[in-house]
Amino acid sequence: MKTRIISGVVMAAILAAVIIGGGYFPVIITAALAILNLTASYELLHNAAGIKSKAALLGAGIYSALAVFLLCGYGAALSGVKLGFTELTVVYGIFAACVTLYNHKDFTVKEIASLMGMPIVLSYAFGCLEGALNHSDGIYYLLLLLNFSSVCDMGAYFVGSTLGRHKLCPQISPKKTVEGALGGIVSSLIVTVILTLCFGFASRLWVTLLLTVPFCILGMVGDLFASAIKRGAGIKDYGKLIPGHGGILDRFDSILMIAPLLNIFIGAGIV
Repeated sequence: MKTRIISGVVMAAILAAVIIGGGYFPVIITAALAILNLTASYELLHNAAGIKSKAALLGAGIYSALAVFLLCGYGAALSGVKLGFTELTVVYGIFAACVTLYNHKDFTVKEIASLMGMPIVLSYAFGCLEGALNHSDGIYYLLLLLNFSSVCDMGAYFVGSTLGRHKLCPQISPKKTVEGALGGIVSSLIVTVILTLCFGFASRLWVTLLLTVPFCILGMVGDLFASAIKRGAGIKDYGKLIPGHGGILDRFDSILMIAPLLNIFIGAGIV
């Protein structure tokens, strides 16, 4: 527990530094998310999918880093052709197909599907996360994201460990309980009220409260989905980068599930 707390404090300090720096230079936030996306792609492809090909991992890493920048509006012109996320993804798809053909004796459907699809999915999610953080009310949306994921998770842990009786999804995550899930949602509802009023968005309170429940459930789905992948791969954590917490994907699984949908609601002016 001590290691987890220390790591949490360090992560919070790094996050604060990135957010403050991003207030002056938004590219700092984009660069930080590009690095996280690259790391997450490596964890999933190498540690979970078991891909050993250096070419595959290098290509996926380059794509993951560039994709976040392109999704966030940092386009590039190559020989008069505008390079965006769609164009880069087409090139990456061709690359992944060629790598698969070269490694056809070693690649199964697991490696092929992971290499071809997961870096794209992760990149889009991290790109949506950037959209929320670089918004004029980015701090508010960051805290909402953490509320729907981390606060809900902590509430679920404490309620579940004391009052939990009915297993939520025992074959995937034996310790999660229905009571814990409900406790996590209630915790997030309380924090939603506090955040919304403190940031002066009282007019959005009831809408944000109504959305808190599905967003918390979506975060739980993301957590269980990531756990299902780990269980299928026979690993406990995606990585060891964060002592006491695991890898980047172990910390961002629920956030990445929530970020794209939250980004849609932000764009529509609903939250």
